[in-house]
Amino acid sequence: MSICLPTMESEIEPQANIIRPTKRRRLFRAEFGVLLVVLVSFLALESIFRFRGEILSKDIAHLNSFDQISRNLAEDAHPNELRTLFLGNSLTRYGINQELFTQIIEKDYHLPIKTAKMNPDNTALADWFYAYQTYFKKAGRPPEVMIVGFEGNHLRDAPSNHLDRLAYYYGAGNDPENLDRFDLKTLEQKISFQLCRVSAAMANRDRLQRRMLDKVIPQYREGMDQLNGRLQIAGSSSRKEQISYERLLKFIALAEQDDVQVILVAMPVPEFYEFDTPLLEVVSSTSAQLVDCRLIPGLTNDMFFDGLHMDEQASRIYTTALAEKIGLDLKLFQAEKIAQFP
Repeated sequence: MSICLPTMESEIEPQANIIRPTKRRRLFRAEFGVLLVVLVSFLALESIFRFRGEILSKDIAHLNSFDQISRNLAEDAHPNELRTLFLGNSLTRYGINQELFTQIIEKDYHLPIKTAKMNPDNTALADWFYAYQTYFKKAGRPPEVMIVGFEGNHLRDAPSNHLDRLAYYYGAGNDPENLDRFDLKTLEQKISFQLCRVSAAMANRDRLQRRMLDKVIPQYREGMDQLNGRLQIAGSSSRKEQISYERLLKFIALAEQDDVQVILVAMPVPEFYEFDTPLLEVVSSTSAQLVDCRLIPGLTNDMFFDGLHMDEQASRIYTTALAEKIGLDLKLFQAEKIAQFP
């Protein structure tokens, strides 16, 4: 009688068959756990940015208020008040004292006026174009006067620095023609834009990145601001032959369709800048007015608290000067409106 002893190979093989599925299950569980954590974290961020974004950023709170700003300007103004919108970026936010401007116009020019400010941070005409189009023109709530504060190259043709926010906050997705013409140049940008249209977390991912890097890299934001400024200067120098204002022409044309008087105000900043010849040509060919406030008596460089934005004293000086420069024009414009639509 022979006895068959199990070989070494037959002993190991069943154990291996048991171990391999166990390892696979563990790996699957670990991967699933990671995906679940990522998904839950993303949904939490989405909820925060969508419903409580104002607690994270004043700029988010301002972006979320665009519709209410246009609604208040249209509905709260008395019939005899001149509905006036200040449109710009943080230069306008810090530079314009609305209460003082209103007081001067009403007292010195006897003109009742209702004002509003729309001034999202770090923006230019690329962003203002869609803000006006979505919240004033398409909403059927255009102002009577629109004062656009700018400096340097803010009015030139250039893509927005914040395509993600254009998608979610500005309603830019409703204007595919201008998006394709000016802003969305690559397939990656187009895909990202569509994702940002439906996701507040995606639209604000750069804010999260800055907050995280602020924690680990000393003076990260200040350094990036300086780097971006140098890159913009270098880019402007390399594109001197390509300066154009096609979008500005479209912007003014949109306003003209609603009988909105556009006033382009060159704002004061510590570093003086020149006007481009094409910009002057656009102004001369349209109904827009160009007001030169680059040099305001009494303003000194030490009144720009961070080297760019006006402090409270500078704001009062600038606001007073602007009101005096355009007060009579506003009164004449209002008189023309009354004569046209008595």
